Amino acid sequence: MSRKYAGLKRLIVLLGALTCLPVFGAGPDYFPLQAGNQWVYRTGGTRVSDPLVLEVTKSSDFDGITWYLLHGMRNGDYWLRMDDDGKLYSYDPKTKEQKLWYDFQSAEGEVFATAVPYCCGKAVIAKRGANYSGPLGDFDSGLEMRYPGVFQIGISRDVFLPFVGLVYRMENTGGPSIATYELIYARMAGVTVLSAPELSFGLALDSAVYTADMMPPIRPGYSPMMTARFTLRSTAAPVQLAFRTGQVYDFVIRNQDGEKVFRWSSGKFFTDALHTETYLGEKNWVLTVPLSGADGKPLSEGSYTAEAWLTADGPRTFRAKAGFQIRYTH
Repeated sequence: MSRKYAGLKRLIVLLGALTCLPVFGAGPDYFPLQAGNQWVYRTGGTRVSDPLVLEVTKSSDFDGITWYLLHGMRNGDYWLRMDDDGKLYSYDPKTKEQKLWYDFQSAEGEVFATAVPYCCGKAVIAKRGANYSGPLGDFDSGLEMRYPGVFQIGISRDVFLPFVGLVYRMENTGGPSIATYELIYARMAGVTVLSAPELSFGLALDSAVYTADMMPPIRPGYSPMMTARFTLRSTAAPVQLAFRTGQVYDFVIRNQDGEKVFRWSSGKFFTDALHTETYLGEKNWVLTVPLSGADGKPLSEGSYTAEAWLTADGPRTFRAKAGFQIRYTH
């Protein structure tokens, strides 16, 4: 067993303890809903979409029942709760109607009706103890969910880890194309790596080396894709920042000669309005960046530097850099 794998298994055990195992019935919690939980996903597949950041922002009682607001879904926010039988429901405060999303305690192979977004209305647990290998490591404790009837459009496969939540999703996006979502960062049950209150700003890239396949025939417009995450973490006190426009951050890539080869804000327009933002806890921004030039071809082989910063009024206080390389295969 690798050190990384063992450490992640210990993390799952710790999360189970911190979320008061067992939460319901006799099974683990596959969709933790504590306020403050956050999941960041990188995207891939043949049709790369925008990165996904999900967060449980708050809780509220409706008719004596506590629901938790999940923010970040593509078509809006959802009030969710897990009942004592391992069923995850959504709730519409306007209609006072609740709908089943997942039945995590159903038997393998037993199809149940689901109202989960981007689905065909049916779901089934394909396997418990499913193997999963991804950015977080290798696991044999996954729960694999399938969606019978999905063909051209919709979710086809989900994988959940106990006390962590959704770690992988595959969506059919029309024809033979697919989009995938893989968990690259999670904050669960208030657990962080911090040992004391701190203020920090950091940049994380999903790889140190990005490879461009230059084997003929080269596909037009092909280039490696980077997922960049930059984080403002303030656990000591709230941080209040003033911005002169609607732009909050920027991101650039420079080659080894210091020449700018990419700037996120280039060609974008922002509202011309002074505003103030207050940050407490942790805030993540995620970008998917094609590593290509203006001609659509992959950037040249070599060393590069990525830099992210907040565009707050005054000196560029919150900024971070990370180096990476681009290599060709022939």
